Amino acid sequence: MDILKIAFFVTEFPCLSETFIVNQIIQLQNSGHLVHIYARQKNKTSKVQEVITDVGLLQHTFFLDEYPKSRANKIGHLIFKSFGNIHNKNVQVIFKALIKNKSVLSIYDIIPFIEKPFYNVVHAHFGVNGVYVAQLRLLGLFQKAKFLTTFHGYDLVIPKSQKNYYSHLFENCDLFTVNSNYSKNLLTCLGCEEKKIHLLPVGLDINKFKSTSKVYNQHKKVNILFIGRLIKLKGPDVFVEVCNVLNKKGVVSFSAVIIGEGEMYKEVENLILKYKLQKNVTMLGAKQQDEIIGHLDSADIFILPGININGLAETQGLVIQEAQAMELPVLVSDVGGMKEGIIDGSTGFVLPESDIERFSDKIEFLANNFKLRKVMGLAGRKLAEDKYDIKILNIRLLKLYKTKQILLVNK
Repeated sequence: MDILKIAFFVTEFPCLSETFIVNQIIQLQNSGHLVHIYARQKNKTSKVQEVITDVGLLQHTFFLDEYPKSRANKIGHLIFKSFGNIHNKNVQVIFKALIKNKSVLSIYDIIPFIEKPFYNVVHAHFGVNGVYVAQLRLLGLFQKAKFLTTFHGYDLVIPKSQKNYYSHLFENCDLFTVNSNYSKNLLTCLGCEEKKIHLLPVGLDINKFKSTSKVYNQHKKVNILFIGRLIKLKGPDVFVEVCNVLNKKGVVSFSAVIIGEGEMYKEVENLILKYKLQKNVTMLGAKQQDEIIGHLDSADIFILPGININGLAETQGLVIQEAQAMELPVLVSDVGGMKEGIIDGSTGFVLPESDIERFSDKIEFLANNFKLRKVMGLAGRKLAEDKYDIKILNIRLLKLYKTKQILLVNK
């Protein structure tokens, strides 16, 4: 097996809402590859997930915002590092770039990479980090590495005033991965060549997301669950509206849990108070992965009623696959890439965007058909195993890493 040296570029690290990146990195490490993580900034607000500490990812993480910021300090640091590593190939690249001086980045931005190895692969997550790597390439770095950029969602919509923002990236990146056909269409519309785009959903550790106490009972109270950032696109307010309709009908005994933080937290909280749903709906804020798994295991139905906002909708919604892996029937809106991740009528239901009545009707239907919930749950588990297991997806990723260069960057 060829051992690869891989550099990941991310915006911040660690990030509780981006466990899919951590999963990808851990699987690559477990396969024997060397992975370094370059974070544009350190996430000082969220808890460090135990898994990150356990596998030692922070030991291989370099925070770019911790390097010298003043011009004087940068010059000193650059000279010290360069003359101390005069035979290092990266240093030789730096001096060639100094002569050409052709990048929009400062030459001092190369400082974090002086003592690092030559990488076989450079993988940027999110478009903005792909742009950053493309600019580093202009300085002479990573030109012999395979260069990938993964687009995830919000980075697929840019203002008209910045319509050429990704032009250089599209020209200089070898290939792109996206998590759904919906994402692929958005990226193509931005001007990316379709032949460079590969469909590769984000995945989960299927062995971690495994139900241990699922009980199907016709008479028990139904537990419904929402997990996601509390932003308009994901529809947390729609979820509360659905709970309000269920409560008014009084046909189904239910409890609801909302897990997540975000700009809409106070708005959602006020909506619960407005409808007097405090006894039915609980907001828990952000939770770590192990806690999320526990809530998925005790739930009966998962709901993600996302909506279109300014031309963008949920591109995949990994939590949908996590819920199916935990044997939950799922209800999602018919927007974006969410519907691509379930089998309508088999693992859950795809419902019209913002159709509160249809969502509440389906919850009632599933609440009164516990056998169907079990059948759908098992079908969802199989779907997650077959198509979203991170081990299977990383085999596909490694094939992309090792395919022949699309661009002759050293011609």
